[in-house]
Amino acid sequence: MGKILTFPKQLIAPIRVRNGSKHRISVEVLDDVRPRRTRWAVQFEIQEASGFAALDGFTDAAVAAGYRHRFFVSTTRAVRRFVAETSDLVADGRIALWIDNVRVQPQIRKLA
Repeated sequence: MGKILTFPKQLIAPIRVRNGSKHRISVEVLDDVRPRRTRWAVQFEIQEASGFAALDGFTDAAVAAGYRHRFFVSTTRAVRRFVAETSDLVADGRIALWIDNVRVQPQIRKLA
């Protein structure tokens, strides 16, 4: 069974995440204007979700080379918190985010 995660701001589409522990998250910084600032923001959220050890290899040089950073998060609650905090960056197209090999997509905005 999976758990469907919905988010209060409605910036990203709901996604299905499996129940249990050891969720694999991948982050790629797509921001061409300020990649360093975006990496700092994501780095803080990675640290909150999974600790300092999850930051190994996530450097400015790696981001400039197009590196996709991968780390594990132990609980579904921490995954939900991580995605909620980075949803603005996903919606703006500044980062690409995958949870258990499923890409997090921005919500399609309907115009009047």
